[in-house]
Amino acid sequence: MEKSYIRISIVTAIDTTKWEFGRKVLETFCETDPRLVPDRFDNDAKIKRPFYDIAACEKYWAMEAIIDSGHRRTFTKWSCGWKRSKAVKYGYTMSHTLVNRLGELRPGWLKGDADANRKIDWIRLFHRLIELANPQFAILHLFTDIETRRRAFGEDEHASIAKDHFLVGPPAAVLEDEGIPNLAWATFFGREYTKEIDAEKLRANGFAVEAIGDGHLVTLTENIFDVADNFPLFSARRVELKKLLRPGFIRLTNEPLNQATELPENSTSRHVTPPDPDNTGKPAGMIGGNSGVSLSLDSTFKAQLQIAASTKAPYSLLVTPLNQVISKELWDRVHEVQGTVYQINPPTTIETIRILRRPKSAMRVPYIKISIVTDIDTTKWEFGRKVLEAFYETDSRLAPGRLDSDAKIWKLFRGVAACEKYWAKEGIINANKSGRGRVSVKWDCGWTRSEAVEYRYDMIHTMVNQFGELRPGWLKGDADADRKIDWSGLFHRLVELANPQFAILHLFTDVETRDDAFGADEHAIIATDDFLMGPPAAILKDRGIPNLAWATFFGREYTQEIDAEKLRANGFAVEAMGDGHLVTLTENIFDVADNFALFSARRAELKKLLRSGFIRLTNEPLIQASSPPVDFGPRYAPLLNGSWVIPTIRS
Repeated sequence: MEKSYIRISIVTAIDTTKWEFGRKVLETFCETDPRLVPDRFDNDAKIKRPFYDIAACEKYWAMEAIIDSGHRRTFTKWSCGWKRSKAVKYGYTMSHTLVNRLGELRPGWLKGDADANRKIDWIRLFHRLIELANPQFAILHLFTDIETRRRAFGEDEHASIAKDHFLVGPPAAVLEDEGIPNLAWATFFGREYTKEIDAEKLRANGFAVEAIGDGHLVTLTENIFDVADNFPLFSARRVELKKLLRPGFIRLTNEPLNQATELPENSTSRHVTPPDPDNTGKPAGMIGGNSGVSLSLDSTFKAQLQIAASTKAPYSLLVTPLNQVISKELWDRVHEVQGTVYQINPPTTIETIRILRRPKSAMRVPYIKISIVTDIDTTKWEFGRKVLEAFYETDSRLAPGRLDSDAKIWKLFRGVAACEKYWAKEGIINANKSGRGRVSVKWDCGWTRSEAVEYRYDMIHTMVNQFGELRPGWLKGDADADRKIDWSGLFHRLVELANPQFAILHLFTDVETRDDAFGADEHAIIATDDFLMGPPAAILKDRGIPNLAWATFFGREYTQEIDAEKLRANGFAVEAMGDGHLVTLTENIFDVADNFALFSARRAELKKLLRSGFIRLTNEPLIQASSPPVDFGPRYAPLLNGSWVIPTIRS
């Protein structure tokens, strides 16, 4: 078996000889991961010269030379290359853009192979290189012996040549003369292919399509290692995408021989009409899911949920035994649009079971939760700027490491001002294949920090749906429970900015996050999950407030429920802020961890002072012992494998 490897190939017409471009390319490698720092860099084909630092590479990046052929002297700029001989091993070359003697431009070609190391963020590296090169065409792919073996795509000459071109890159000359040989895991189509790529059509069919520079980046699955771990899934997605493109646009139409390209026998593939926002009847239903071990809020799910929010289409997330974990971000967003999560029973029946608890890995506790529901216009940059300032002004350890409108959040944070274009980025989602029902959106954004203090926060923006109804915004996130941070100070500033309908600040420990913490009946399980997630506006409206947090803000919707003087008379701290009241249960948020009995008693006492039924969970956590994470039983058979489907549901 041949060794798997990662290939990057980028064809670009920009002037690659400029050192400013070269410096940024090398910085991209070094900044993406220390294991991508070169150990040799040279303009000699054998690449023998040791790499000392980026600045020392300038004179070798595009060294000038004269070629004397006897009757003509030709001035040229030598290509260069860099490699690494220890983990992660790789070799890359930059064949520079040039203008030949006929005045014709020969595009540059950045290409190379690397060990398929799973710890490297390959898509981030590729993404940054695309931003720099603004290519005509580019691919990022994981090659395994399924595609590299002889006659993988067929025995005829056409298949053999196209396969070789796929393996090599391809360079500009091949693209111009022969066309695109095949689709990679990630393929960038530049301005030359503008007419070929209908981005909205592809998104409507569940493909991740991102506009970058003069083109579009299309990825086939959530993770590049799906090519190795689940080739049938990857292959089926590639076949599906080819069907959406012009016949003949991609030269290889078949998939590797003797490899399953269809869904498993016990799976059902359904392709039906996506929801039509123009329809005045009951909104169409939407079903989402894929075969990943861990389901997270990727760009596909994000687009689905944005449509569901705008059209009020009922949303269901279907999970199978393949899906062992659902990320908290995805779980919260499904419930924020009033969606449901179902588990599929064996294919002999059509029975589904609603999941009330999030399938999760062992949760890292304790953690700090902030959840703020507000009807102010959160898309305005003035609000966004003040929110971000509140974080880094509260404590330097709360300065974001990354901020992005993409669900993966990979753009580096380079100061608050640079975040304006990502805070509420405008976009359009085509909700059906016919081109009707275009939904204009302001993309949500998120910011993370991977150093101490580690956290993730998301701003799900206020919006008016297609029925003229306001959907409140939702600022929410979890963070390491660092005792040096003034969490109350941060929360206080955010409440002042947002003037919320409802907000909580709480320290969650395993006392409250374990299974059946507040009881094993359905009411307790649902209310507990609502408490853990926030809750968002839809849950507050439909089911009410699940529980009291260490600090709870009650906005103007709850004016008649909160008798501030009565609570103060009973020893509770109540502060009037904006249109509501902030109520805290003890002096310090870490009392929840250090003295839960005190905190629990105070919460029970406060509930007695409020209207009966106003707070859904009336009891306190049962026996304080941890239990293992939810496990899917073997009796549940997989339904989905790859693409998401949107059936039309009529009453």
